[in-house]
Amino acid sequence: MPKINRKLSVLISLFLTALMFAAGVAAAFFIPSAVRFIADMPDGSGGRPPLSVQQLRMIGIDAYAVLALMLAGLGLLFALLILVRKGRVFTPTAVELIRYISWCLIFMGMLIAALTFFFRSAIFVGGAVLFVGLTVRVVKNVIEEAVYIKEENDLTV
Repeated sequence: MPKINRKLSVLISLFLTALMFAAGVAAAFFIPSAVRFIADMPDGSGGRPPLSVQQLRMIGIDAYAVLALMLAGLGLLFALLILVRKGRVFTPTAVELIRYISWCLIFMGMLIAALTFFFRSAIFVGGAVLFVGLTVRVVKNVIEEAVYIKEENDLTV
């Protein structure tokens, strides 16, 4: 696979992040029908009774909360990419952005996992998102340590 230069790679990432944000905003209009569609799908074993209106409402609220966290995370990711573009990666601001992105992912994972009460497979999706959130958290710790080392080296003359 051909290697893309760093500036173009960041530009592509910015574009894809903005595109995903726009798709997320558009998806907000389809959540009620998507919830209904998913609720009507068979669960594989036929053991789940039909969902009540109240349960569908709870699933919809959960879906909107997940979407809000996703959009917040994408906004933070966009801001982080702007810092990368400016060459300001190892800064306390970048660490803060990564920290907030990790929390968005962790809360998203918990909200998705909570849907296990209605959909058994939600535990796997929620677990996967939690794992990504934990991974981003570890990356944040690595970057934070790099910032500390960089600041120590900058003070050494």
